Amino acid sequence: MRKENFFDPTCCQLCGECLFQCPVLNYPLKRAKQEKSKLNQAKPSPVLDLCTTCFSCNYYCPNQCSPYELILLRWQERYEQKGLPAIARMVVPTEPASLWSQLYPFLDEEELEQIKKWRESRGKEEKELLLTGCFSGLNPLLAKSRIFSELIPFGNELFWCSGGHIYQLGLLELVEEIGTLEKELLEQINPKRIITLMNAEYVMLKRIFPEKFGLEIPFPALPLEQWLLQRIKGGELKLEQKIKKKITIHDNCFSKPLGEESWQAVREIARLCGAEIVEMRHHQKDALCCGFGAGAGRFNLFDLLNHGWRRLKEAEESGADWLLVYCSACYFILSVVKALVGSRVEIYHLIELAELSCGAEPKHRLNHRAWDLLAIISAQVLRMVLFKKERERFWIAPELLKEKFGKEELELVSDSLTSFLRGIYQSRFIQNPLTRAGIHLFSRMLLSLQRRGR
Repeated sequence: MRKENFFDPTCCQLCGECLFQCPVLNYPLKRAKQEKSKLNQAKPSPVLDLCTTCFSCNYYCPNQCSPYELILLRWQERYEQKGLPAIARMVVPTEPASLWSQLYPFLDEEELEQIKKWRESRGKEEKELLLTGCFSGLNPLLAKSRIFSELIPFGNELFWCSGGHIYQLGLLELVEEIGTLEKELLEQINPKRIITLMNAEYVMLKRIFPEKFGLEIPFPALPLEQWLLQRIKGGELKLEQKIKKKITIHDNCFSKPLGEESWQAVREIARLCGAEIVEMRHHQKDALCCGFGAGAGRFNLFDLLNHGWRRLKEAEESGADWLLVYCSACYFILSVVKALVGSRVEIYHLIELAELSCGAEPKHRLNHRAWDLLAIISAQVLRMVLFKKERERFWIAPELLKEKFGKEELELVSDSLTSFLRGIYQSRFIQNPLTRAGIHLFSRMLLSLQRRGR
């Protein structure tokens, strides 16, 4: 990894625009310049705690100095010194406490079969692949849509969204390792073309790997939204029903390196499906994080929940009926936040919108799956409270990643505490309007108090 590929200190003129225009920090210009100077010199700055990794600062920099990558570089240095806090084990697929290992025992036969098929590399040589992305494994039936009948799904949570979601955490050396391993695997398969279910994978494969790490992935690729739009305009995908809903669109962080080509494709698809689009206050280049990236600074669950709640409130303020996402990570995070704080807007994936317009009925299990994931999160937090060893910081073992990468066997971790909590969360005791309303009220009060106390 060459650090100069991430930040060139001679480029920055300390204009402060990156932090001045930041939709999260909103620093006065004088302070924005001061904090940017600290970042340049690797000095402590609250920016490293508060950044939500949304990519917007790269848009605001008039000199294209990549302030976003500077923050990631500082987080890489922090990781080298301190490792990761214990709560991060949930988003590290090599860990037994990961969301994937803990969730897979709860999946039904149809979902498990889907995931097993994704992991296989045999028989996929020189085919058009649907690269599924790691977070799609939390809702695997998204990729079982008839829309993808001509594509071969391929993916594994150990690809870490082609390194995308740990790129956001600043684990740059590990990202390079993943890129090298994935390139070798793809070269063995030699796909005809790759369609990425998540923007993160496309951006990593075609932008970040070659530009930042010198890794060229020599296969044609196309993001989901552009592929869908081409299919609709070409007549291969026929939209038979108009979805007469007001829809607001959550632009994910990794859509920003793609810019207009991504944002406009999603909006055109929504209009062709019959939806009326109403924009949130923060959208496109100014879009706020769903909450996942908000946890990267301090690895604090309250940060994640507060930013997710803020996003849901913006969706409500737009007057929309539905909040449309086109990222599997946003789909998962916003569903979990909604389960806790409530919201009148319904969350749908772009794939589900297209399915509905085609006359199909997607298996929309979002609320059910959100409570499964909350059981996993609750169990991990409870273990951290009770046992000192569960609170220890850790480093990700590259040798373990190499050992497991590309393996087709599913790793299932049956945990009695998680199973017990899941039984409670999915019971009528919780899944009734009165109890859920109480959970929403309590969660909102707790988050408000926590925010005021900062």
